[in-house]
Amino acid sequence: MRHVIAVILCILLCVNVTASFALEDNPELDEKVGAIFKSHKTVGATLVVAKDGQILYQRNYGHAYLVKKEPVDEDTYFRIASVTKMISAIGVMQLVEKGLLDLDTDISQYLGYDVRNPYYPKSRLTLRCLMTHTSSLSVGGGYSRIRNPLRKLISTDKKQTGNFHKEEPGTVYRYSNFGAGIMGSLIEIASNQNINDYMEENVFKPLGIDAAYHATLVDTPDKVTYIYNRGGTRLITGRKASLQDEWDPSVNPEMHFRITVGSLWINGQDLCRLGMLLLNGGELNGVRILKEETVQEMMSSQKGKGCVTIDSPYGLCINRIDNLLEDRMIYGHQGMSGDIVANLYFDPESSLVFAMVTNGCINKIDDHICAISRKVFAAVWDAYGE
Repeated sequence: MRHVIAVILCILLCVNVTASFALEDNPELDEKVGAIFKSHKTVGATLVVAKDGQILYQRNYGHAYLVKKEPVDEDTYFRIASVTKMISAIGVMQLVEKGLLDLDTDISQYLGYDVRNPYYPKSRLTLRCLMTHTSSLSVGGGYSRIRNPLRKLISTDKKQTGNFHKEEPGTVYRYSNFGAGIMGSLIEIASNQNINDYMEENVFKPLGIDAAYHATLVDTPDKVTYIYNRGGTRLITGRKASLQDEWDPSVNPEMHFRITVGSLWINGQDLCRLGMLLLNGGELNGVRILKEETVQEMMSSQKGKGCVTIDSPYGLCINRIDNLLEDRMIYGHQGMSGDIVANLYFDPESSLVFAMVTNGCINKIDDHICAISRKVFAAVWDAYGE
């Protein structure tokens, strides 16, 4: 009897899984998207579309590994470049909700040493400034040298001017990788966990998502994609190199301020689910990660809040995009690293989520958005938008 019940439960489980992942056939969209990828010399890519709370379309294209003609499939992990920032912000805002971080507290209080833009020594640098890209932080004074600890780059006792613009924090929008990286350091300080451990325990695992800030930490490392230049004539990073790169599992905010800049690895469907989470106000499949009002705040202009005095195109690590469709605001984030292009966009009005990542393509910019992304989004909108 127990065996019969087990078999029945197994069948029901399989039926549910199949139903959850049923994808639509759309040959016309397949052809359009394939032609766009080809015209932009894309090596490999995945496109996943969800609408009304369900993933309904996926188009995998090209190769994860050219030499062995290994195709991209639904299990291929891509590095999503700067889209990492928006995903990491989910963890930041959890800690804000718990009262372990505050958007307008001087980050000096978290770091344990004074941080000031030397040109504006009386102005605080806050988490809200970091997340709106109004921090005045640049990358000109040693940020790229991996052995430099954070304190050496930003503390007042080091008299460091090379990593700051001559602008008061909160008054000018300048996209800052450095600022978003410090956001990750603050996660480690507030949680007393390594950034990957915190996000896995509090965001990814509760949602059943397989993602990690280092290639060795995903469930199936041999599905990590190779990274190429456009057209695949040059290998930028091989799988072996990605897996041999050493991961530091310690809580080390002084050296971990680059992780949340663009290091996350994830497959296309799981990336799309994170967009669905934000679209649905912080809840996915009955699992609440953020309060609805928190997500609304992330999507909102921060002008007039804390020390932010301008209307940055970013809310709290969510880009408010008014130049993708004529009649509405789209929300999300774009990522570019070398010839990698990544996009995660969501539209509350149509309940559409768009997730696309490549491992190498022509990444020419068209009005602040990669041309390839703009074209693929337009094709998807024609098929599934309002």
